[in-house]
Amino acid sequence: MLPGTARDLADQIPDLLNCARADSTSRKYHYGFKAWQRWANSNSICVDVPVQPLHCAIYLVAVMQRNDSFSSVQTAFYSIRHVHNLLGLPSPTDNSLVRNVLESAKRKLSKPKCKKEPITVDILEKLVDVKQHSDCLKDIRIVAMSLVAYAGFFRSAELLNLKRCDIIFYESYMTVFIEKSKTDMYRDGAWLLISRTRGKLCPVSWLETYVEAACIDNESQEYLFRNLSKCKTSYVLRKQNSSMSYTRLREEFIEAFAPFVRDISKYGLHSLRAGGATAAANNGVPDRMFKRHGRWKSENAKDGYVKDSVEHRLSVSMSLGL
Repeated sequence: MLPGTARDLADQIPDLLNCARADSTSRKYHYGFKAWQRWANSNSICVDVPVQPLHCAIYLVAVMQRNDSFSSVQTAFYSIRHVHNLLGLPSPTDNSLVRNVLESAKRKLSKPKCKKEPITVDILEKLVDVKQHSDCLKDIRIVAMSLVAYAGFFRSAELLNLKRCDIIFYESYMTVFIEKSKTDMYRDGAWLLISRTRGKLCPVSWLETYVEAACIDNESQEYLFRNLSKCKTSYVLRKQNSSMSYTRLREEFIEAFAPFVRDISKYGLHSLRAGGATAAANNGVPDRMFKRHGRWKSENAKDGYVKDSVEHRLSVSMSLGL
């Protein structure tokens, strides 16, 4: 038995362990392990940890048969691994039998990724040409969001989490503080700089126009991009301080860009991040600055967003001296 003080400290360990991963990841693995326990109980298999490698392998096969998705098998695998690692116990997922079952599931169930097409400057220009003379807050907002997302390589979650106090406007650029990012595990935050291009597609000018039209105070702690309420023939920001949902943002993106592309199903919110990244890469932005601007952790993640131009792809064979 532990003495009183040590026992109190030990009682804090479960809550601390839950902080070892992001909340969403911990929840996913928690539900994944519960699913293993339900399956084991229904098949008269012991649910005590450590789980036996053979039982784990059989469970992965059962998940394969129930689902047509490798991600389900992967979640089952890492849920069991996560619980064993938290408890400091040997994990059955380190066993070669279990790992080979996972690899087989990957080969059998994995499907080619259908990445969305990047938004181009030409498409953005068409959007701006239609919206630039509108005084409707809804029109101004979608243009501002699109240009800022494109110029800053924003993920949708990063864009929706922006608050007015996160933005500082200067004469030749603006700074954006990104408090939460998918790749910022320790929530240090990151400052992003976006230049004034002084053209009709200038993201800084459009964001200033939106802030003024929406009557958002400079020091406001409120979210920049909130839902709108319609008042007769105009729109106003709702007073409730909650950001737009991903679903609503996607609906407005589709509505705005559908007239300017051949097949809107090939485009999504990530198309803005991919479009900005593609333009930067094809215009020779140095890798270090490119990676820092986009807040990528690895070269592979960065390169996955870039769709190389025909000219750049042809330059390889053109440089061979043939």
